[in-house]
Amino acid sequence: MERLDREIAEVLGLTDKREKDSELFKVFSEVFDKTTVETISYFYRRGIIERLYGVLSTGKEANVFAGYNSKGEKIAVKIYRTYTTEFRRIWEYLAADPRIGALPKDIRKLVFVWTRREYKNLQRALKYAVRAPEPIAFRNNVLVMEFIGDDMPAPRLKDVEKELEKEDFEELYDFMMGSIEKLWKRGDMVHGDLSEYNLLLWHEPVIIDWSQATVKRNRMSLTLLYRDIRNVINYFKRKGIDVEDPEEKFRELAGDELWMRNLRSL
Repeated sequence: MERLDREIAEVLGLTDKREKDSELFKVFSEVFDKTTVETISYFYRRGIIERLYGVLSTGKEANVFAGYNSKGEKIAVKIYRTYTTEFRRIWEYLAADPRIGALPKDIRKLVFVWTRREYKNLQRALKYAVRAPEPIAFRNNVLVMEFIGDDMPAPRLKDVEKELEKEDFEELYDFMMGSIEKLWKRGDMVHGDLSEYNLLLWHEPVIIDWSQATVKRNRMSLTLLYRDIRNVINYFKRKGIDVEDPEEKFRELAGDELWMRNLRSL
């Protein structure tokens, strides 16, 4: 354990005890347990994570950190809480996903499955040309991804919306609706949590937070598809953009799937 402590101290840049009062250490401590320490150390020894230096976001399920790998390249590191209060919601999403087999009863192992699923979701999104962070590696409750930004992380749409013009919102609306359609038609997939909070504005927009994404065969997929359509359309409507009717757009995309599911229920 002493070696692990040294490696974690190196990753966090803790050269003396006073730095354990730093904001980074406090936020890291929220997801700090034996499993996380061992996993971060595993990545450290392989050069995948060399240093964590800042907090990108915090949430009920996970905290996301900015860091570097051994080559000096920036990375984003998402660390899921192994004892999350979101257990029931995670279990429900995983149980409905046909890609997932028998679920473990242990909450910690369930979080490992959740982490792996987000990694696979990112791969699938990129495969079908939907802009998302490139997944680099995952292990247990830790997901390493491409860092979006330069010296500073790319802002979320929600954080900069007051600085945007109407034509910016029009372009972003087309991007978001196009991404929904591309995912559903080409990738047989739905994001499930699209909003102004999950879109980074960089050289090109990038969709983040893919933990809830799933495939069309999932019995929850139509509900998630409608939620994405409704959320995106309602947001841009409030910004004064000419938008489609959410009900009509949903029927347009889900028509065949709705028909097949109704047929199977007869």
